[in-house]
Amino acid sequence: MVKFKKAVKRKSFGDFFAPISRGFSFLKKKFSFLRFLDPFTYVDLFVIPKIRTKFGEDSLVEKATNVFFALLFAFLAYTILGIVFQTSSPMVIVYSASMEPSFFRGDVMFLGKPAQNDSFGPVIFVDYDVAKKGVSEFFYPTYDAEGRFVSFSVGGQDFNYAKTASVVVYSAYNPLTQYNGKPIIHRSIAKIVAPDGNFILTKGDNDSKKFFSEYFGQYIYSNPTFDQDCGSIVPVYEKPSKGCITLYPVKMDSLQGRAFFRIPLVGCVKLWLVDDLTSLLLTGKLPPDFKGIC
Repeated sequence: MVKFKKAVKRKSFGDFFAPISRGFSFLKKKFSFLRFLDPFTYVDLFVIPKIRTKFGEDSLVEKATNVFFALLFAFLAYTILGIVFQTSSPMVIVYSASMEPSFFRGDVMFLGKPAQNDSFGPVIFVDYDVAKKGVSEFFYPTYDAEGRFVSFSVGGQDFNYAKTASVVVYSAYNPLTQYNGKPIIHRSIAKIVAPDGNFILTKGDNDSKKFFSEYFGQYIYSNPTFDQDCGSIVPVYEKPSKGCITLYPVKMDSLQGRAFFRIPLVGCVKLWLVDDLTSLLLTGKLPPDFKGIC
């Protein structure tokens, strides 16, 4: 008598994920009401059907409509965030490596309105106006053997540089450089209280590792000094004796915001499409700050 073994059915790859798929389907049905929080739900319900009736399904007009509403909803979301966070720039993308390792190129930073109790570094009181005064006239920095900023003195008081104060975004002012008018996201290193207002000095965190600069042909630090280290400035022409990011102390009333939250690498998509692609087309190389995937 011949005995036949019962065939054992082997589980397929899909069988392992079937319970997970059923779980997602259940959750989708359970929370289906949340779709009404998506503004595109109303576009699909009330706008797209009319367009399809008149122009047909998947027409150019339908695609243009989706793009229009995507831009509109993005603008509205940005505006609402600005109102909630009390700033005209609620979000910015990090474009350079100047703040590594605190955050990296492609990170999206959320900004809020600076508050009085925020830390901006040592508070220094002076009895003269500083809005249009070169920092070298009253601020005396100290550097280590490799040219990195380590401390400073003002009015006979000595202070150590520390990466502990708030990170802010401001608009750079130096007509002679590519930074002019661009938003800079750096850390405050000192707060100056003067008769003409409250000001801060700023610096990028990245001064611990060197990178190879094709411009100088050697390894250098990304941010060895602070942003306002311009040397003496010719008042009429606003020409500094040293290269720097911004000519004068940053007035606190002009800050675009203070960083309080970070989403890593989300901004890489924009950098790929704009900065990276443009650099490749114009120079055949990726931007010098490109690292890893961004």
